[in-house]
Amino acid sequence: MRIKIRQVLLHAVLVLVTCTAWAAPYRFEEGTHYVALSVPYETADPNRIEVTEYFSYRCQHCFRFDPVLSEWKSALPNDVLFNRTPALWNRQDEVLAYTYYALQAIGQLEALHPSIFQAIHLQGRQFPDPLKMTEYLTELGVDAEAFSRAYKSFAVRASTQQARARANMYRARAVPTMMVNGKYRVTGEMAGSQAAMLEVASFLIDQERRAREKSLD
Repeated sequence: MRIKIRQVLLHAVLVLVTCTAWAAPYRFEEGTHYVALSVPYETADPNRIEVTEYFSYRCQHCFRFDPVLSEWKSALPNDVLFNRTPALWNRQDEVLAYTYYALQAIGQLEALHPSIFQAIHLQGRQFPDPLKMTEYLTELGVDAEAFSRAYKSFAVRASTQQARARANMYRARAVPTMMVNGKYRVTGEMAGSQAAMLEVASFLIDQERRAREKSLD
């Protein structure tokens, strides 16, 4: 029953976010609700509007935001590409970032992404090194050898290095932060709340879409 009630509440938040954003397309202002980057960065796919969550598994705000964000992103249209960039502020963040990309490499990221949040914030687990993480993931049924191999791979190391470089381009000082199409940065503080971040992101997605359509006229 608790799970069902939570799902209903998340759905209600999603509907409110979507309706509010589309019903009031001019309510958000640059410099007040979001920041336009002085130097835009290149996105992964120029044919789609990219939305990135800059986050940390250790962040309680990110943990609480994740279910609402997951509902929101599940309703994104095909012209929007959603991805995440893990923060790398210390050694434990590095372990978590490597874990993120290793799970992505073995095709288990989306299934286990919430579990890592839960392990840290509900179970009080810490992951100071990859061994502790491997032990935990093995409990969840992950093949330890496959995970370890991916964790140590060149591809995962490169992805983690790229995440660090992207974070520098974001110029973000807090998580969670939403980046829209390599041009805009949205924080909960500027938007007014975490849920409002999604309203602003939806507004910016629409703004980018309309700009693209206008350029094709």
